[in-house]
Amino acid sequence: MKKSKSYIPSYLLTIVGLLLLTACSTHSPQTPKVQSDKYRLMWNDNPMSTMTIAWNQYEGKPTLHYGLTKQTEKQALPNRQTKYRGMHNNFVRLQNLKADSAYYFKVCTENDCSKTMYFKTAPSSNEAFTFVAGGDSRTIPRGRIRGNILISKIRPLFIAHGGDYTAEGTSKEWKSWLDEWQQTISNDGRIYPLLLTHGNHENRDAHMLNKLFDVPNKDVYSKVDFNFLSLYTLNTELEHGVGYYDMVSKEKWRHHKRWDKQTKWLKETLEKDVKPWKVLSYHRPLRPHKKSKSEGRLRYLDWSPLFYKNGVQLAIECDSHLVKYTHPLKPDLFGDEGFVIDKEKGTTFIGEGSWGAPTRSNDDDKSWTLDSAKFWQFKLITASKDNLKIRTVKFGDEKTEYNPNEVEALTQKEQDTNPRAIPKNLDLWDSKVGKVLELK
Repeated sequence: MKKSKSYIPSYLLTIVGLLLLTACSTHSPQTPKVQSDKYRLMWNDNPMSTMTIAWNQYEGKPTLHYGLTKQTEKQALPNRQTKYRGMHNNFVRLQNLKADSAYYFKVCTENDCSKTMYFKTAPSSNEAFTFVAGGDSRTIPRGRIRGNILISKIRPLFIAHGGDYTAEGTSKEWKSWLDEWQQTISNDGRIYPLLLTHGNHENRDAHMLNKLFDVPNKDVYSKVDFNFLSLYTLNTELEHGVGYYDMVSKEKWRHHKRWDKQTKWLKETLEKDVKPWKVLSYHRPLRPHKKSKSEGRLRYLDWSPLFYKNGVQLAIECDSHLVKYTHPLKPDLFGDEGFVIDKEKGTTFIGEGSWGAPTRSNDDDKSWTLDSAKFWQFKLITASKDNLKIRTVKFGDEKTEYNPNEVEALTQKEQDTNPRAIPKNLDLWDSKVGKVLELK
C-alpha cells in the first residue's frame, strides 16, 4: 500500500513559528533597565579634597565605584539616603581626594553600572580657574536648558547657583530640573559641582536643598575656600515668612534668632578671612533694579557694612530676572539708596538672575549703576590671584531664538593648557565697559 503524505495545516505552522520566536526572544539580550539617574555633584566642604555625589536610585543596592583611572578601583556605599520629591536620593561624600585631579566614577548595582563620568578637584596652587554664577532657572525649560548646554561647553570648575531652581519645588518640577541638569555633562563625561543658594521659591520647605543636595547646614549658609578665593553663600529667606515686604526692619520682627545667627557668623568669618578675594552669593538683592521689587532694608543694614569693612569685592545677586553691573560701592546713608561709589575699597554687585525665568525690565537703575539690561544669562567669572574677569553669557530670551549647540565646546586638553580659556564664540554682553568687567 502506498503511504499517504503527512499534512500539517498552515495555522499550526504559524503557531509553531510564533512559539519559536517567543523562545528566542526570551533568551536574547534585553535593553538594560535604567537603575539610576539624575546625577549631580556638590561641594559642601573642601573643594581640593572632597566631593559629594548624588543620584536617584530606582532599584538595587547601589555602590559608587571611583578612582583616578577609568578602572574605578575604589568603592563607597552611600553615606545618606532620602526619599524626597518622588525620588530615592543617594549621597556619597568622598574625602581625602587629591587636589587638581580628575576622578572617574560610576554607580553600580549587582546587575549593572551607569555610564562612567568624571569630575575635577580644585587646584591647591594659585592656578586660575573659571566658574559660573547665576540663578532663577525656573518656569521656562528652554531657557535653563540653553544655559545647561553652555555649561558643558565652558567647563567651569563649579557653578554657584543663586536659587529659585523651580517654580514651586514639586516632585514633577524637580525631576524635570534634575533630568535637564544632565545636559551640563560634557561630551567626554565630565560633570561639574554645584554650590547652592536657597531662593524664595524654595520656601515651601526650608530644608529642600538639604534633602536634594545634602547641603550640610540646613539653614543653607556657608563658606567654601579655594586657594586665593573665598565663596560665601548666604540665605536671604532664613526667617519664616520674611520676604521683600516684611523684611523691612527689626521693629516688625523682634525674634530674628536664625537671621541674627547668620549675620553673626558672617561677621566673625569675614573678620578671620585672609583670602585675597572674597565673593558672596545670595538670592534677593540689597538694591534690586526692578521697581516692583522692594528694597532690602534689613539686608542692607546688616550686611553692607560687613561687606565694606571686611573687603568683600564681589556680591552676586539674583531674584529680579534681569542683568546688572554696578560700580564698586560703599554704604553711605546720604548716598543714592544708601550707597556711594568707592573705586578703591567698594563692593561690586552683579546679577540679577534670569537663567530661564521670565525676563523683567530693568527699570530701576541707580546713579551708581554701571549698566543694566534684560535677557537670559549667567555670569562667567575667570578668577586669578591678580584679578577677577566677569563676563555675562547671553542665551536669548522668551522671544529670541538661540542655539547653544552652535557654540564650539572647549576641550579638556585646551583647558589644561590654558585654565583661563573660554569657548571662542560665546554670545557675550557688550556692556558700557565692554565684554569684560575686570576687578583688580
